[in-house]
Amino acid sequence: MSKGGKLLKKNGLLRNFRALLGITLAGLAAARCWAVSYDLPGVDSDLIGKNIEVVVQKGQTLADIADQYSLGFNELVLANPGVDPWLPKPGSQILLPMQRILPDIRHGVVINLAEFRLYYFPPKQSKVITYPVGIGRQGWETPVTQTRVTGKNKDPWWRVPESVRAEHRKQGRELPELVRPGKDNPLGGYAINLDLPGYLLHGTNKAFGVGTRISHGCIRLRNDDIANLYQQLPEGTPVTIIDQPVKTGWHKEKLMLQVYPPLATPQWNNLTPVTSAVVKASQSHDNVKIDWKILLTTAKKQQGLVQQVSDN
Repeated sequence: MSKGGKLLKKNGLLRNFRALLGITLAGLAAARCWAVSYDLPGVDSDLIGKNIEVVVQKGQTLADIADQYSLGFNELVLANPGVDPWLPKPGSQILLPMQRILPDIRHGVVINLAEFRLYYFPPKQSKVITYPVGIGRQGWETPVTQTRVTGKNKDPWWRVPESVRAEHRKQGRELPELVRPGKDNPLGGYAINLDLPGYLLHGTNKAFGVGTRISHGCIRLRNDDIANLYQQLPEGTPVTIIDQPVKTGWHKEKLMLQVYPPLATPQWNNLTPVTSAVVKASQSHDNVKIDWKILLTTAKKQQGLVQQVSDN
């Protein structure tokens, strides 16, 4: 083969390699690509993560983006008011609300219902793992309580509660008493038992519901997330379920605020819960000057975005 022929062959191989690399990178970009594990912040901060922006690709929905970046559906919708969640405009910017104020309780598993999010603090490790969750819908509310992990099951059978069967019966559908493991099992591939009869942490066969009020009271995770949690969570781990739509914390002597829409109905008709939480938090530090304009704007919007509310 001539020198020119060898060069053409080499260039052709290079082009093929670049094309293959482009396909591979595109596939990686479409996969879930954001860390769910964070180092715990230092003593001067209660924050983890940072907000970022991404560009909507053709055919993507906010549900797709939420799944890709380990976000819940509701929190992504809240952070992007005015965006059609099912038909966002290709090329438009979407804010990913990745920054969070850590809960006050920082051991075991902490589930904040108002935030649709689970936090796990592994023992003897200076880190936190966090996942979005689906929770009980109205009439089937997930209870606020303290409990613990009592066992774990891979490929669980679902023993359908009679209350659930009765609900479906009224809608003209008959459910079996037992659902075997597989793609049609609402528990997904893993279930974590709690010392709370009738309630589980489990996977799902309907991932789009993660980050919403959709279950009969159980805590629902995406299948990859529950698989990872299943491997790490020892029996006996304490589980604290809270309902805290107002979160306050500190970052380098700055008072931070994060507000979610309350789950209770009727919702707040005044701003007292927010102002009370901020005033109480400010009393733990000297010479804190509250920026009331930012506080009130944050309280009214309830977008779940972290905002600094002190001037100092």
